[in-house]
Amino acid sequence: MQDFHPATLFVIAQETLGFLLWLGIGLAVIVLALYAIALMRGLALRGAPMRIAAILGILVGIVAMAAAPALTGAGFSHLVAGIDYVFIALIGIGGFIATVIAVTPLFAVFGVGSARDERVSLTAPAE
Repeated sequence: MQDFHPATLFVIAQETLGFLLWLGIGLAVIVLALYAIALMRGLALRGAPMRIAAILGILVGIVAMAAAPALTGAGFSHLVAGIDYVFIALIGIGGFIATVIAVTPLFAVFGVGSARDERVSLTAPAE
């Protein structure tokens, strides 16, 4: 059980991922800060920001599914078993979920997709 000490696992992750570990930790801190800013301002994390993030997430998931075999040094001809296609689908789903989680507070903080226009009433008297 001494092999599962957090310091040992961190060193293994650092050796395996290198710079990508620190990049991921930095991006996670930024996303948490964006969630904190959005919640402190009382911004809605649903509606238009989430819809736009979901559309972007679908695109990222499709690109991740298409790029996964090439990034691993394989090709689509190496996908022969059903489990290979299951894992390709899981990569796409993971890309979708990660994009929605990371981009929704960004769109909410910067006001992307939020319409601030006043409604026009056709029956109201003219002023």
